[in-house]
Formats: sequence, C-alpha cells, structure tokens
Amino acid sequence: MPHLIGSHECKLDTKGRLLFPASLRKQLSDTVNEGFVIKPSTDGTYLELYLQSEYQKKLDYLEQNLNMFIHENQQYVRLFSYGSRVVDLDPAGRILIPKDLIEFAKISTDLLIQPGLGGVIEIWDKDAFYVHIKQISSSFAEMGKAIWGSPFNKQNPK
Repeated sequence: MPHLIGSHECKLDTKGRLLFPASLRKQLSDTVNEGFVIKPSTDGTYLELYLQSEYQKKLDYLEQNLNMFIHENQQYVRLFSYGSRVVDLDPAGRILIPKDLIEFAKISTDLLIQPGLGGVIEIWDKDAFYVHIKQISSSFAEMGKAIWGSPFNKQNPK
C-alpha cells in the first residue's frame, strides 16, 4: 500500500456514515474497492481502518511469528482483533461506522482522518485528536532526535 498523505477533517452523518475523502480514494486508486477492516485502536481512543489486504498481512505476521501456546501472545491477538469489522464503501463513497465503535472512540459529528504507517488509517474525534497533538508536541523534538539521530550521537537517518 502506498504511504497516504494528508489529514482530513470530515463529518459523520446521523446514520454513522463517513464520506471517505476523495483525495484518499484517489491515493488508494483501485485498492479502495477491496473493502476495509475497521477496529478499535489498541493504543488510544480512536479507530483504525485498514484495507482488507493490509489487515490480513498483520494477521499473517502474527500467526507466523507468535507462539500461540504463550498466554501473552493469545491475549495480544485477542485484543488486536477485538471489535474488528469488515466495511465497504457504498456507491456514494461512504463507510458505515458501527455504533459500538463510534461509542468506543467517543466520536461526535466532527472527525479527523490521519493516515499512519503500516497500512493503518486513524479515525479520531476531531477535538480529541487536536488535544492529543497538543499533548505530544512538546516532546516532538526529542522524539525526532531519537528516531532520526542528532549531530551529538552521530546517528544518521536512513
């Protein structure tokens, strides 16, 4: 899957449908018709949206790399896949977000779609996203040094 670009502010209609942004549909081109998997995030109060093929890659990775006789691995897979649903774009380009996932993510009418890495698209309540960004922005420079390196530790980005 290509790396998606751009944050998108969107609205959720009264039936829980999200009009998938045209610019994201364009970036995904033909793959957008394969359908998606939507699930609660395991990292916070937002939703994760994957192309079905990308979600299958995650499950394949877990199946190939985890010993399922280890209790913690079972627990992780259980939590990772909990609440997952297959959703498709309707003819108008909308995704129906299940009511329980709307409640999990505390989504109101205003949403923010934020592409991430690893094939995930995050769906946030818009206000919650901006609060989160404000909270983490103070440590952005330090995170950048740890990830990209700095002249002091002679680590070079790849």
